[in-house]
Amino acid sequence: MNRLIAFDVDSTLLRVESLDLAVEHALQSHPDRDAAQARLHELTQAGMTGTLALRDSLLTRIGIADLSRDLVGDIAETLRRQITPGFKPLLKALRDDGDELHAISGGFVDLLEPVLGDLGFGPAHVHANRFSFDGDRVTGLDVDIPLSRNGGKTDVLNLIGGQFEQVIMVGDGMTDFEAYEGGAADRFIGFGAIAQREVVLAAAEHSGAEYVRTVDALARALR
Repeated sequence: MNRLIAFDVDSTLLRVESLDLAVEHALQSHPDRDAAQARLHELTQAGMTGTLALRDSLLTRIGIADLSRDLVGDIAETLRRQITPGFKPLLKALRDDGDELHAISGGFVDLLEPVLGDLGFGPAHVHANRFSFDGDRVTGLDVDIPLSRNGGKTDVLNLIGGQFEQVIMVGDGMTDFEAYEGGAADRFIGFGAIAQREVVLAAAEHSGAEYVRTVDALARALR
């Protein structure tokens, strides 16, 4: 079967949330670091569970810290050591079987490009947000990229999935489930090995979609 398999990145291919990692590093010198980090995690959870608009979650997280171009580059290198164990051989096996793999993320290509390259995703197979800069400082994001808003993964899959007999979306968040719910993916596999979000588990169970808690279980689901 001619399949497109689309993978979420943060808390799926990676065992961290890439934007949060960057912001946490920027907050090391914040006068109220603990409160700022707690707010950061609240915003991430709200964006991933659908209780806060994704763009609002992204912009507010960016606004918590003063991100620099140098820090973005440093975190991009750090992320190369944060691949979820077991994914490298799984992705190789899927490609060897003829599947086309894409990475679709609400994260930022500025952070993710090196690690996704390590995982075999070329530029044409990476879909993510992009920071906007004023000089060396991050000031926001490119709002013209559909992944900056809810429903963006649905739009991306609709653009790239038409030639395939089956389209599968794999991820941990409601933005991933939305792509299936919106009809852009034939299957959704919820991935709970890194972050188990109860609303995603409930949505998968209610819709009859699959949910796995390990990379090995994901590999079995994709056979």
